[in-house]
This record gives sequence, structure tokens and C-alpha cells, in this order.
Amino acid sequence: MVKLIWIHILFICLFSQQSFAQKDSLDPYMVSYAEKVIVSASFQSNTESFVLSQQIEENKHNLEFYPNIKNQITFGLTYKMIDISFGYTPWFFKSNADKYKASNFNFSYRFNHKKWYQSVSFVKQKGFFTEFLDDKSLYLPSFRSIKIGGTTSYVFNDKFSFSALFNQNQWQIKSAGSFVPNFSFFYTSFENKDDKADFNLEMYSFSLTPSYYYTWVIDKRVFLSGGAGVGAGVEIHNKKTSPVCQVIFNSKLGYNTTSFYSYLEVNNTNFIFNENRARLDDTSLNALVAVGFRFDPPKKAKKLYDDTYNFIQKKIKKETKSL
Repeated sequence: MVKLIWIHILFICLFSQQSFAQKDSLDPYMVSYAEKVIVSASFQSNTESFVLSQQIEENKHNLEFYPNIKNQITFGLTYKMIDISFGYTPWFFKSNADKYKASNFNFSYRFNHKKWYQSVSFVKQKGFFTEFLDDKSLYLPSFRSIKIGGTTSYVFNDKFSFSALFNQNQWQIKSAGSFVPNFSFFYTSFENKDDKADFNLEMYSFSLTPSYYYTWVIDKRVFLSGGAGVGAGVEIHNKKTSPVCQVIFNSKLGYNTTSFYSYLEVNNTNFIFNENRARLDDTSLNALVAVGFRFDPPKKAKKLYDDTYNFIQKKIKKETKSL
């Protein structure tokens, strides 16, 4: 991963002095690519872990679980209302593939309306290690985690392009920042798939996290973005409710042209639950290197999309009038 980071930085240094492409936009702060098809691929290294904490008499015991698979490839597609991505780990990226059975898969969908942004995600992992008895690692092939949820964000500053970070269908061309409150909801299940009676945890978490994001346009093609936030909410586990704290951090170094972009991103999300009883802390640190291309959609694909969209709009209007 370190080599990929240095390669990406070298790439930016070599090409940052290239001529700046003319863009069709009257907005001095951003350029929109709403009519472009955007495809992307990224290599991700994820160090998500779960820490199970239990208070037994006067002593607190922590047990950490971390997945066997940490690296994956993610593919994305964006065109107007379509904004999806899915990731998995091919066999040649799996460590100890012959010895341990493990799998992972994630899917996400994103959309926005004016200043509102919404993301929905599904993450499934199977095969975990845990430290057991004098720091010896124990592999649990039947343990799996499932996380389903989403985040709703509202951007206050019209000069700041959250889409440039959200799905790359805009390009921030002048430095700007914005206050962005985020409301998140997640359902997390962590269990022994072969024997749920032996180990089965289910949690619901709701949090409101005020945050601030800023994009610094270093060069005509190079930008550096960052954001951080701390919030609070509630967590429901075994029909009991307790406070939860959410901490988020995001940073991105990118290179952008009209038809091509590349970026290095590091983001962290940490849910910290009540310490007075059994709980499961969920920490996710994710680093990725991504490349993407923007191009005009094929005429047949554009016609199919427009026809489908118009048909749905007519059905909605018809059903609304009949109410």
C-alpha cells in the first residue's frame, strides 16, 4: 500500500504542470459532469475491527476481532441518477487462501438532490481472527459481520462541491469549504454463522455528526480535501438503549482532468459505545487508490435511460393524481 501511495504522488507531480483544459461552466467554483458517464476502479485496504468489551465484576475484558481479508477491488458507475459501486476480493488478493476460508462483499448506492446527499451501503465479511490466550491468534471461519445503513448529509455552502468528493461528477476548481451535518443509521450483526446461539450480537445505531469539509485547489489539476466531525447518538442492543459517540475523518489527494481523475483517499469511522455494559466498538480505517474516466454515453444507452426515466415520471404523476 505504501508503494501505491508514492506512485500516486509521483504521478501527480509529473502531470500537475500540464495545460488546463477548457471547461464549459459559468460557475467559478466548480464544473459539472452531470451528462457524462463515469466509471472507476479502486484498490482498497481496510482495517476494520470489532472490539467486544465486557465488565466482569471489577475487571473489564476486551476481545478484538479483525477480518482475514483486508484488501479488495471496488468498481463504480455513475450516470445521472445511477450511482453505484460494488467491491470484492478476487482469489489472488486473499491471504492464506488455501488455509483459511474467507469472503467479503460490499455494495453502495448514492444520490443527491440540490444540497442533500444520501449514501446507502451493505457490507458483508466472513472469516475473523481474534487474540486468544496469551496473544495467540485464533481463526474463526464461521464468524461473519453484516452492516447495512446510510448517511444523509446537507451542504450549507453553495461554493463547495460535495459531489467532487461524493461521486466525482463535479470538479472543484476554486478552493472552498462548508459545514456539513451528517445523520447516520446503521444496523450491525456480528455472529457465529454455524451456531447463532453460541455468539450473536445485533445493534442499531443512530447518530448526528456535525462536520466540516474543505477542498484546497493546489494546482489547476491537483486538489487536497479534508473533513472531520464528532457527533453523538444512541445505540440499541438487546432492547437496551445507551449513548454512542461517532468520530469521522476523511482526506483525499487528487489529480483531475475533464476525462480522467485519480486520487488517494484515507477515511476513518469510529463508533464508541457505552462502557458500562457489554458492547461492540466498530472501527473502520480505509485507504484506497482510485482511477476513473468520464465520457459521453452511447446514444442507445442515453435513449434507454431517458425513455425509462420519462416512463417512471409519467407513472408517478398518474398515480399521484389518482390519490
